[in-house]
Amino acid sequence: MANAAANEPDTAGARLAGARLRAGLTLEQVAEKLRLDRSTVVALEADDHRAIGAAVFVRGFLRRYAALVGEPAAEIEALYARRPDAELRPDLSKTGMHRIEAAAHGSRLGLVPAVIAAVVLSIVGAVWWAMRTKPQPYTVVSEEHTQTLPAAPAAAVPAPAAGAAASPAATAVGADAQSALLPRRHLQLQFNGECWVELYDARGYRLFFGFGHAGTTQDLAGIPPFRFVLGNAAAVAVSFEGAPVGMPETPPGARVRFLVNGNGVVAGVH
Repeated sequence: MANAAANEPDTAGARLAGARLRAGLTLEQVAEKLRLDRSTVVALEADDHRAIGAAVFVRGFLRRYAALVGEPAAEIEALYARRPDAELRPDLSKTGMHRIEAAAHGSRLGLVPAVIAAVVLSIVGAVWWAMRTKPQPYTVVSEEHTQTLPAAPAAAVPAPAAGAAASPAATAVGADAQSALLPRRHLQLQFNGECWVELYDARGYRLFFGFGHAGTTQDLAGIPPFRFVLGNAAAVAVSFEGAPVGMPETPPGARVRFLVNGNGVVAGVH
């Protein structure tokens, strides 16, 4: 028996599977407690990390699994780091393929890009139509307050000749004049680890979409409130107009969505 134990492959998945059996837990129970698909738990125990996707999610899932079954998280992560796939570039096509329970997060992560795209297209269409007609006051809504700003002065956009349609150039000038009236605010994202970020402002403009890497910084500007989707939120610090934002507390590798309003305050965490 001692020789058999010595010959057993010492991998992160094997360690977790053994600890799960000693704890008397089934795959279904682990999946429920970690809020993962059963197939994701099976992939972790089989060291099939390509089936999960980005390394930031693999590391987060391994740490959470280790904590559940009483294994040292640092040792499990060190075993994973020995594998060649731990250094592969992230496969974004697989990010978010694991299921998130509706009771905890409301919807599947895989639907988020499609929903965001639909919302952005709706906003762009509405703004384009409004620019073709009479300029209207623009209302910025946040969790704290509502601010109504005046429309662009009529003199800012030359009127077309009688019977002539507005030119594309005139429409673009009108849109620029309208946007110039809105208060822009600055954000800074400082990464201490690998973190997936989706960031949009009140107009639906995408300010950032992709991975932030340890030791890098992103300086961004837009119209609040700002809408965040973060994977591994613990790996990023956010500043609003130079002041640190009180980030929601999340475990390593966890995904979270929230707003940062016009006062730099976090709201709507889920």
